[in-house]
Amino acid sequence: MEKQHKYTHLIFGISVFLFFTNCSNEFLDENPKATITSSNYYQTEGDAVAATNAIYDYLTVGTDPIFDPRFGGIFFNNYWVFKDLLSDNAFEAGSGAEYSSLSQFKFNSDNPQIEYYWQDLYRTIFSANVVIGRVPQINMDEMKRDHLVSEARFIRAMMYFEGVRLFGGVPLILNEITNVDDAAIARNTPEEVYQAIIDDLEYSRDHLSNSYRVGEGRATPLACSSLLAKVYLEMGSYDLAAQQAKAVIDSGEYELWQDYADIFKLDNANEKEVIFAANFSGTQSQGFKPNQYHVRLLPSGLDQNGEGPRNGFGLERPTDNLFNSYNPLDRRKSATFITSFTYSDNTTVNFDPHFGKFWDQVAEPRGNNTDVDVIYLRYADVLLIYAEALNELNGTPNSEAYWAINEIRKRARFNGTTSLLILPDLSGLSYDEFRNAILLERRWEFAMEGQRFHDLVRFGKLIDKVTGKDNATPNSFHELLPIPQRERNLNSNLTQNNGY
Repeated sequence: MEKQHKYTHLIFGISVFLFFTNCSNEFLDENPKATITSSNYYQTEGDAVAATNAIYDYLTVGTDPIFDPRFGGIFFNNYWVFKDLLSDNAFEAGSGAEYSSLSQFKFNSDNPQIEYYWQDLYRTIFSANVVIGRVPQINMDEMKRDHLVSEARFIRAMMYFEGVRLFGGVPLILNEITNVDDAAIARNTPEEVYQAIIDDLEYSRDHLSNSYRVGEGRATPLACSSLLAKVYLEMGSYDLAAQQAKAVIDSGEYELWQDYADIFKLDNANEKEVIFAANFSGTQSQGFKPNQYHVRLLPSGLDQNGEGPRNGFGLERPTDNLFNSYNPLDRRKSATFITSFTYSDNTTVNFDPHFGKFWDQVAEPRGNNTDVDVIYLRYADVLLIYAEALNELNGTPNSEAYWAINEIRKRARFNGTTSLLILPDLSGLSYDEFRNAILLERRWEFAMEGQRFHDLVRFGKLIDKVTGKDNATPNSFHELLPIPQRERNLNSNLTQNNGY
């Protein structure tokens, strides 16, 4: 399902969000109340829990009805669609100009999908701000109160991290907004936004409980450390990035799945290497909640059961450059792409490569709606952050940097039953050689996981790697997206990024 044009004019998405008035949600096993208003809510611990749970809806499907043009949260599709379309990994095979212009770097500030992303970021931020501001006023257990506020601050930090990486300096709003005029402020500097992100993550890391509401799609102290490592890497603070990554590694709480193909299986959700994931729940009783991996990425007609309509559209497809870059025996290649399908009657169809890594064919034999989570942080990322930071910090890879990247390569050698004689451990590389090896390893490891665009920008390789893909013509100003023009029309304080 593609988000359609949003006719409602929004300043950061809040003209429909002055008070946190729609918190209908089913998150894990808890059911928050349907309506939260300033006059009848935030009185008890149950209210605080329900309000915090409701933030997670903004990460997944949002709170609007399925056919509302605002339907879909930040991870519903555009998070992972944007980052690979804006790279050499994927191209738009659908007919929608809103996405094909992204793939070809012909977008401008009127692109509706960019506008939707901005609005989703701020809708999520505002929902977090309500919890951060109101829950401390409730008479309840202090540890639980601080924990709930920490969950909200983690999510707020995550949203501002997405905002500053995609748009540069964005308006920094850290309190609940009750008047539209209060949201019409100027952009803060990237440095100010990053400092707010760090403040939120450090607070959350130090106040999240290890016994209350632990994990399963919620923030944890080590998720804060992992995201801090990623934040510091983007900032170029390599010593701090390495420290945070090492804290996660040394904790012993996470490990790689032996088989890369196991990462996205439904039974393995929130296990082993998953540090934080957006929790989708398509089989739950309250409404339509699956994410869009299958709908957007798989070809149509893939169904072992033959039970009727299949929703695959193959809208985003891998480039030949990505597909051919893998060693043919790299486990990640067979796990990432699907090029054929055998039906229950043993009939086999072949087709051009599509992204199939998120399809658990055993648990969900129909290529249709899916319950699979969108993984935002996983241990493989922490290892590669550690390796990259050490190389940048020392000007040459040391033994720890080699260990971290070689752990990833060792896993890729495993074909499900045995380790193959491919992808040998790296050694003896110069600074530049190791840097290039990190960029390539990240490409193979995280295809269609929302990483590639930022990696290319961070390495200064966007123009070099993307030019010519799908007739793409990237320029240096494309390292940031434009501030949506509709938002600038509503808020004259918003300046535009250079080049748009």
